[in-house]
Amino acid sequence: MFRLVICDLDNTLYDWLSYFVPSFYAMVDSVIKTTDWDREKLLDEFRMIHQKHHDSEHPFALLETESVLQMFQGKDPKISKEYFDSAFHAFNSMRKKELKTYPEVHETLNALKEMDICLVAHTDAKLHACVDRLQRLDLTQYFDLIFCRKRADSDHPDGLSEKERIKGYPIEKITELPHERRKPDPNILKEICETMNVSPQETAYVGDSIAHDIMMANDAGIFSIFAKYGTKRDNDEWDKLVRVSHWTPEDVQREKELRETAENVKANFTANTISEILIPINRAN
Repeated sequence: MFRLVICDLDNTLYDWLSYFVPSFYAMVDSVIKTTDWDREKLLDEFRMIHQKHHDSEHPFALLETESVLQMFQGKDPKISKEYFDSAFHAFNSMRKKELKTYPEVHETLNALKEMDICLVAHTDAKLHACVDRLQRLDLTQYFDLIFCRKRADSDHPDGLSEKERIKGYPIEKITELPHERRKPDPNILKEICETMNVSPQETAYVGDSIAHDIMMANDAGIFSIFAKYGTKRDNDEWDKLVRVSHWTPEDVQREKELRETAENVKANFTANTISEILIPINRAN
C-alpha cells in the first residue's frame, strides 16, 4: 500500500526545456536588438554567470554579465533593469505562452489526493524558480511539502528585501536543500519519508531521469516510477540550452559517470503518460 508519492517537477509535471529555452532566447534576441552587441560574446557571458551560481535559471543573470556591468558602471542596478525592461518582458511573454503542464497532470494529482495519499515535490531547481512555476501552473495546492535547492544568494535589482521577495510563497511547506545535497542522493528521500512518518516501502517516486531519479529511488528502497513521457526533447532546443548552461567540465564528467553507473538501472514501473502512474498505485491500494 502506498501512503506517500514523491514527485519530481521539471519534465515530470511540465516540459521545462520547451518553455525555458524559447523564453531565454527571446530575451537574448531582445537584448541584441536593443544594443547590437555580439550575440556569441553575450551567450559566453551568460554561461559564465550561470556557472558562477551553479544555475541556468539564475534570476536577472543578464544584469551580471560583463557587457551590462561595463555599460552601467557604477550606476544603480535599477537603471540597467529598466533599460532592459523589453528583454525581461520578452522572457515573461514567451514563458506565459510556453509554460504548461502535461495533459492530465491536475486530474492525476487530484486522484492521488482523493486516495488520501500524501504528495511531496522534490526538485533540484532553486527556491524562486521552483515556487514560481508551481504557482503559475496552480500546482502548489497539491503538495504537503516542497523540497528544493537553496535560493540564490543575490540581491534583487529593485532593492526588494528577501521577505518581500518570498511574500506569497507557501514557506511553511518548503525545505531548502544546500547545493551539495542534490540528486541522486538517496538520503534526501529517506529524510522525506521520516519527515512524513511513512516508510520507504509505502512510498513511490516519480521522475523522468533514470540516472538522477530512478537510481536514487531504488537506492532508497522506494518504488520507482519512470516518467518516460518526460524524456522527449527537441535536439535544437537542447543544444541551445547546453550553449549557456551552468554545467562546468566537472559537472559534465559527473553526469557521464552517473549515466554509466545507471546504465543497467531499471524502474519498477514505466509510465508513458502521467495518468499511468496511477496503475501501480491502484494495484497496491
